[in-house]
Amino acid sequence: MRDQVESADAFEQFVLLAVAELETAGETPVHSYHVTQTAKAHLADVDRQPFGGVERQKVISALGQLADKGLLRTEQTQSPTGKGRPGYELAGDPEEVLEVLSATDEFEPYVDAVWSS
Repeated sequence: MRDQVESADAFEQFVLLAVAELETAGETPVHSYHVTQTAKAHLADVDRQPFGGVERQKVISALGQLADKGLLRTEQTQSPTGKGRPGYELAGDPEEVLEVLSATDEFEPYVDAVWSS
């Protein structure tokens, strides 16, 4: 899993970190909207230039890429309005994802925030 996480681009890693946060809080499977809101809430915790914004469409694309790489599992879930939507959860251990990303200076403050919550 380490190689897969390290091979993801920075935005995908940021999205993966948001999913890991939600997973440690017991909130998965999670929809793209919740991942987007979680990621936006932590932009200040990332030590890098902004990604050009955290738009939901970019998050949906990143979630798909992470699933294709085997880092996320998807399952069909229902939204509150009854629509079928993909729900995402980590394919592996959230602790491992956090450990790999904590070695990256730009994500260390966010990882520390997840571990301390």
